[in-house]
Amino acid sequence: MPLVKRRFFVPCREEECSKLYELVKDRLPPLSHAEFSFTSKGLFIEIYGYETDVKSAWLEIRRVLKSLKEALSARRGLKKHSVELINQTIRKTFPPGLLVEIARRLGREAVFARGENAILSDMSFEEITRLAELVAENNASLAKISKNTSTRYYLVACVVLTGLPVEEVVEISRSLGLVDVEEDGRVVVKLEWRSALDKFYRNSKQQSSS
Repeated sequence: MPLVKRRFFVPCREEECSKLYELVKDRLPPLSHAEFSFTSKGLFIEIYGYETDVKSAWLEIRRVLKSLKEALSARRGLKKHSVELINQTIRKTFPPGLLVEIARRLGREAVFARGENAILSDMSFEEITRLAELVAENNASLAKISKNTSTRYYLVACVVLTGLPVEEVVEISRSLGLVDVEEDGRVVVKLEWRSALDKFYRNSKQQSSS
């Protein structure tokens, strides 16, 4: 697969550019090169790597930017929920970024403010804790059948969003070409897990409405 170089420009204000950089710099696929250049008008991002990785990186940047803009523009109307307090309330730990991805697909506003270790959302504390408990329980129970963290996040999100048992999630995912099951029985997601989740969830909603 050939290596390619792509340069993208993201128009953003200083605060947006800085937060975008902090949010995406550790979430991009393993690339040969990723360079960020700040300007007065926005952020230049130069990515060098395999074409599929470059495409996945740009999709992730756009997704994060959209959520960031929504959060910043509506920040006054968002509630700030401490991750530590949520953990204490449910007596479990959960991946905040995973909860945010699930909440967004449920039509809610949510962003993980990593520096503050808090979730900004239009959800109430009770709604956040209920969702966090579901995420935590499934995150623990599905670890043993997941090949890696990405697969575990994918399976947890699918189960929480649809309410389907994991066996059915795996069966449907295999039919859609989203996962493989290895000889030892562990599941591995074949795509970037958020992209795979979107395809699965879109198929699930189409099946429900037909």
